[in-house]
Amino acid sequence: MSRALLLLLALAAPAAALEVPYLSGRVNDHAGLLSASAGQAIEAKLKDFEARTGHQVAVLTLDSLEGEPLEDFSLKVSRTWALGRKGQNDGVLFLISKSDRKLRIEVGHGLEGSLPDALAGRIIQNEVVPRFRAGDFEGGVTAGVNAIVSAAEGTYSPPPAAREENDFNGMGLLEKLMMSAFVFGILGLFEGVGIAAPGVGWFLYFFLIPFWAAFPMAIWGAKIGMGFLMAHLIGFPFAKFILPHTAVGRNFSQKGNKVYYGSSEIFTIGGGSGSSGGDWSSGGSSGGGFSGGGGSFGGGGSSGSW
Repeated sequence: MSRALLLLLALAAPAAALEVPYLSGRVNDHAGLLSASAGQAIEAKLKDFEARTGHQVAVLTLDSLEGEPLEDFSLKVSRTWALGRKGQNDGVLFLISKSDRKLRIEVGHGLEGSLPDALAGRIIQNEVVPRFRAGDFEGGVTAGVNAIVSAAEGTYSPPPAAREENDFNGMGLLEKLMMSAFVFGILGLFEGVGIAAPGVGWFLYFFLIPFWAAFPMAIWGAKIGMGFLMAHLIGFPFAKFILPHTAVGRNFSQKGNKVYYGSSEIFTIGGGSGSSGGDWSSGGSSGGGFSGGGGSFGGGGSSGSW
């Protein structure tokens, strides 16, 4: 075989995938982010946490992912190590890649109720990323582990600065006005149509309650979110009896599952036969005396970068 052909085959061959590291303990610091004392303290904390709750948390730091996608490799490690108890699936992997400046909290099925994706994301952004950006890797890893443990125990709450930002206070006046105009403008259009169109309004009223109960609270915090929800609960029925008596409301009509403004079709509700365009619908390895307990993972968790 010629040298040219051998070179071509070598170039065409896929790069070797990054291997899953040996599971040596609850703390596997291959990137050297932790001092010996910090690593021992985290190991002891996670050992005590596992003894009390049965939940298994492991930390893995790497110099590089070597081109591997963060989410894919994190899931690969979690499944290989089989963190958490078999049948309970209550394991968590805290993975950091130093040179890639990426991190992820991978959560087993059994802990997704206590540590949902959104909360894992808040822990990353509120506890870990600010410290990593300041060069305090040891502090970031420690804070992340502490928050993961607290979340799994149901006692975690964001730091004051994070709560203030979530409560809409961290945004500038223009940002507040633009965000409010967007939310009220888009949903107000659909609600207005629903209020004026007979039979549609109450469907939208009840359909949108979960939206108002969850989305604004997640974006702006409980106080602002509750205000949006109450505005919907009280304002919608009030407008239901006012708008139909206005010129705009009188121009709306409903025939079957189609809503019109004057003679123009606005949208169709449902997918009944004969309807045309405008349909609208709601949408391991083990070692060192420590090993995974046989838990499984399905991709729950959150990723971040710094």
